[in-house]
Amino acid sequence: MKPLLLAALLALCVAAPVALHAQTAGLLERSNRVTLPALKLMSGEPVSAAPLRLKSGTYYILEIVSDGSAELALEGAAFFRAIWINEVVINDIEIRPIGIDSFEFDDEGTIELSFIAIKPGTYALSIPCSTGDSQRVEITIE
Repeated sequence: MKPLLLAALLALCVAAPVALHAQTAGLLERSNRVTLPALKLMSGEPVSAAPLRLKSGTYYILEIVSDGSAELALEGAAFFRAIWINEVVINDIEIRPIGIDSFEFDDEGTIELSFIAIKPGTYALSIPCSTGDSQRVEITIE
């Protein structure tokens, strides 16, 4: 009876990691990726049409687009500390930063930010020194 029990336990130990691995996807897997609506930096235009709701543990791709109509920045240190940044792509150059405080556009262009939402809470990305609600986007990580 003991050899049979030992064989069953050994089979379970060998099969369990394989079965567990087959059921879960890595955080960077395509099946876990969500593309968010682009944020827009344009003189006199809202940054976003609506607040963003993110799920902790999900991989997101976010484009930030400037039309060059004004020199504009987008800041949000608290938000950037609540996410893990995979990379920032500017003009096909991939950057893997340790941290970010803000982005500033002196001319037209696009930044693609890919990240994993980590820390639940409510955050904002906003144009510095602006007070209007349309000059910011509220981001909630659930």
